[in-house]
Amino acid sequence: MAKPAARQDWHGLAEALREARLAEAAHLEAALDLRDSKTLRLQILKDALLPAVQSTPEARDLFDLALLPGDPPRLWLDLTAYVVMEPDHRTYRVLQDRQDSRDILFEGAGAEQAAAAIRRHMAHRLVARERRGALSGPVPQLGYSSATLILAWVSGVAFGPLALVAAALYMGLLKY
Repeated sequence: MAKPAARQDWHGLAEALREARLAEAAHLEAALDLRDSKTLRLQILKDALLPAVQSTPEARDLFDLALLPGDPPRLWLDLTAYVVMEPDHRTYRVLQDRQDSRDILFEGAGAEQAAAAIRRHMAHRLVARERRGALSGPVPQLGYSSATLILAWVSGVAFGPLALVAAALYMGLLKY
């Protein structure tokens, strides 16, 4: 009679295992849906900010709107500032990492409010960059003119073989 009880225990465990697996699958599906909803909201915010970044070359140089999936997904504004959907999936939180801390620049539920706060942050960063540029003076342009490059090439063609002949004479490989 021990066999029917063992069989009944196994069926009870099998049923509990099935229910646990279904609950786990529902939990994972809900977690994926939540992450997808956060990513979608961040993508909408990115689309709202893109015209502001593309409006000037200075903004294009300084800001790179990069949406990175993960847990949590993040919309990076530049090297130190990013947006996450925290503490819930409807709240935009704009964070900036500093050397010794992490500052919350904005926290709110509206995408338009978040976009306005981010545009203000971008404007302040651009003004600070202009101020640093004004203090350090004009940035020298790197590069060479075509005439300089042609002169360097001609000099190399003319003096290269002459230098090789002089080196061979000095080492005694050629006799004159």
